[in-house]
Amino acid sequence: MVPLVVNKLTYVSKMSKKSLSGNEIIGSLDSLDKTPKVGVFSLGQYGYDTAFSDAVDSQRVYCEKHGYNYYCISEPGSDLLGRENIWLKALACYGALLKNDYILYVDTDVRIKETCPPIIEAVSEENPIGLVAGHSGRANAGVIIAKNCSLSLAFFAEWIACLGKPISPRHDVGWGENGHLIRLVEKYRLELIDTQWNNTFLPDLDDYMRHYTGPIRAEYVFKGEALKAWENIKAAVKVSKASADVDILRSFNELKEVYIRTLDKSLFASFDECWDILRNVVFAYSTEYKIRNSVSRSFHRVYLTEEVSEASQNAYVLTLKNGLDKALGSNNIVTGVDCFWSQRFTSKDVVHIEWVESLFHWNVPSDEQVEHFVNRIQEIAVTTPIVYTAHNFDLMPTIGDKRKILMQALAGNCAQILHLSEANIEAYNRHHSEIVNLSSVPVSIVPHGDYQPYFRAGNSQFEDKALKSEKVKVLVFGHIRTATELEFCLNVADELGTEEYQLIFAGVIHPDLLHWKEIHRFKNEWDGQVRRNHFKVPDDKVIDLVNRSDCMLIPRFDRLNSGVQFLSYTMLKPTFVPAQHSMQDVQNKASNLGAYSPNDPKSAASLIRSHFSGTKSAQLNNMFKTNLFNYSSQDAYAVGAAHEKAYERAFSYKQQTK
Repeated sequence: MVPLVVNKLTYVSKMSKKSLSGNEIIGSLDSLDKTPKVGVFSLGQYGYDTAFSDAVDSQRVYCEKHGYNYYCISEPGSDLLGRENIWLKALACYGALLKNDYILYVDTDVRIKETCPPIIEAVSEENPIGLVAGHSGRANAGVIIAKNCSLSLAFFAEWIACLGKPISPRHDVGWGENGHLIRLVEKYRLELIDTQWNNTFLPDLDDYMRHYTGPIRAEYVFKGEALKAWENIKAAVKVSKASADVDILRSFNELKEVYIRTLDKSLFASFDECWDILRNVVFAYSTEYKIRNSVSRSFHRVYLTEEVSEASQNAYVLTLKNGLDKALGSNNIVTGVDCFWSQRFTSKDVVHIEWVESLFHWNVPSDEQVEHFVNRIQEIAVTTPIVYTAHNFDLMPTIGDKRKILMQALAGNCAQILHLSEANIEAYNRHHSEIVNLSSVPVSIVPHGDYQPYFRAGNSQFEDKALKSEKVKVLVFGHIRTATELEFCLNVADELGTEEYQLIFAGVIHPDLLHWKEIHRFKNEWDGQVRRNHFKVPDDKVIDLVNRSDCMLIPRFDRLNSGVQFLSYTMLKPTFVPAQHSMQDVQNKASNLGAYSPNDPKSAASLIRSHFSGTKSAQLNNMFKTNLFNYSSQDAYAVGAAHEKAYERAFSYKQQTK
């Protein structure tokens, strides 16, 4: 596209002979000669501008070539907002659109090529917002092109209003602004533009803008200062990936401070100009959300019978509580064991028991305590729906024959049993065939959730010589409970050999399997073969340990679920599980690796060797499948939303059976 060049004197001579004032002539000339004002910006905070300096330079060159105003925002954001500082992008898009005819937002890891046309060619009156599908098939927020019009302004205003609001699992990408953008693309029926404008996954494409994320991140070469900056970024992400829990007013106040402090006034409208229009949109959206959620829900409050705090060692429970807060509102969630025994519940409450053992503080209950439990659960069930999560086939073995009494009380009084996979339901009912009416209790499937709480544990390094090995490090993490599990792992190590593979135990072992003196000897004396560190791994060292391992082996047989499996997925590690129950079902959804035959060391070793001898492309494909699984179904909000549906079903069942 060649800009139109007009000789102003020629234009004046051809005008009508009507007398014109000087200002009228200048105004007429400007209306003809006006070149669209284009604003281009990028977010380079926290060292991203340095890490991707080559890409940022290409953005500057492109803007100079086409006469666009360019600004890379590099000042730090808000510590309170944490990773949600990314919402500055949405607010800045709106502010830039108020000052320009067209805008282009580009992530710092986007290289613009010399062949890239003017951005005005990417959008039109019919489709004024240009977005491209990323490698997940959904709109990627790394490149945003927009033409100033009423539709664009409405779109970006509504996008900003989504700050702090939950989102459906279908649109969710884990955190930040991109998931809400995906939803709004559907709502506004925007047509996604050609991949050339934001190529995230096609290495051989003759593209205009190459976005070094996802499958083609590995193409970008970090050197010198860029490499140092990138290492710092990765280290910072490991330490903290979450924002503080702040309300909508505080969030926008933080964004306002960052906006005023960091944005160039020549390219962006002032915050006050933006807020004059946005205020009504933001609070109208917030009010609509609160009304919609409070009116549509049958129940008012959920009582989760677990002790929950940031100091809790149970990342599963923390993720569940976080998800319930997001889906239902923190004011509607009460946690703690005492509430089960003392709270006067109403017909609008839901009582959720995760582990019966928690109600006895994981001690073996006396006969009197068991009787008290039976009477209490019957009392609650008269008015209030009770939900129970089936984590294991059985209650802990030390409870003995009392387990049957406790299970019968659950079966007779629960309005819903939650399973982590459909593959568990039949096996669970078959195992408890002597429990009357257990199979008649309605069931719901809920996600386990990821292990993001570990990222908030103030992480520190896990010291062990075996982690320095150049071999493929196969981690067996967590409690070794049986001789079968121990023997299986040792046999897998034998099958793999020690030339290329290093098996590492990290976690406690049942005291009946190994004398305490041997436990200490194995830790202190390592012969270079299997590394046996049979001690509990502190919470703050879990992330470092798993991160420095190459894969995880799960030796769980004849069990319903494995929490370690989800920890491995959270860290995007190749995960090897037995072909049983939920472990196999979940593996097929989260990974391309398949499952080994239960208690078959040759089968497990074969899967491990096959993965690490495969192509880099196959390994990356597996990692991205796991990543998609995490963000589409294991995020805290996905967990909360699934539980909300289960509670509704329990409430409905309770109403029908009164």
